Amino acid sequence: MKNELESQVIERMMDRAIQINRETGDECRDCRVMTSPLREETLVLRWTTINITDIEKPVQCFHYECFNLDGYTQNCSVNLSTQDEANEFFWSLETLYKQEFANDHKL
Repeated sequence: MKNELESQVIERMMDRAIQINRETGDECRDCRVMTSPLREETLVLRWTTINITDIEKPVQCFHYECFNLDGYTQNCSVNLSTQDEANEFFWSLETLYKQEFANDHKL
């Protein structure tokens, strides 16, 4: 897998991140385009939400969505059957692009 993505692939995936943010009302933070050798033909959009309803116990959640290599969604999420399989997948993820600015992802 190339470590460099075409700008239109990044834009498609970050457009989806913005859409997710608007639909859920959660604050998206640390949006990343990632890849894993365990799923070579798939790009993964990972975003983080932080629930601070209980300020003493904030809850951070990672969310994942699959994309084709051209940046178009596969309309699926990452489903793993065991904790070991999940850990192997999560530890194998490599960041190809990290969103630096919350409002403007255009390159």
